[in-house]
Amino acid sequence: MSTTGRPTESVRKPDDRRVSRTRRSIDEAFLALLERRGYEGVAVSDIVREADVGRATFYEHYTSKDDLLRAQLRNVSTLLRADAGRRELLDATPLFAHVRDVPMLYRLVAGRSAAARSLRILQEVMQERVALVLDDHVRAGASLRAPLTPAIAARVIVAGLSALLAWWTDNGMAATPAEMQRLFHACAGPLLAD
Repeated sequence: MSTTGRPTESVRKPDDRRVSRTRRSIDEAFLALLERRGYEGVAVSDIVREADVGRATFYEHYTSKDDLLRAQLRNVSTLLRADAGRRELLDATPLFAHVRDVPMLYRLVAGRSAAARSLRILQEVMQERVALVLDDHVRAGASLRAPLTPAIAARVIVAGLSALLAWWTDNGMAATPAEMQRLFHACAGPLLAD
């Protein structure tokens, strides 16, 4: 339930341009504040002031600052997708391209100076996405190397992806997204059974 008493699912459906415009304003305010203050330094009151919306309006769209971050990260996590040719477990090339194009956002949420809470939210969102992709693979006939379960594999994959992203961003992102995908496949590919 949202703070308005309505089911959260119904609160989050964009119904019209006004709703989209309000969300965009909240999202942009949140990102600007993240850049200036970091995740722990931002409160809902700061977001509503920066976005020029009422507190009740914020809660019509998001249940908390964490919920807002999750929503933004869920949009980004869709860039992680099943490899269409099923040669690789996951195609993270679009995600690597996004991080290359917007490195500041990644550094704020998951970099060295990021808050543990924002990193944990990022990992939870990525694990949700990876679990969905793994389910698609299993339904298509693939199997994981025994004794792995999809839940364990998702955690291992996200841990590996997080480590690769940290290494890449800490070292100037000289490798291309395609090269990063090859490294990622070398890490995640062995999880699939032969």
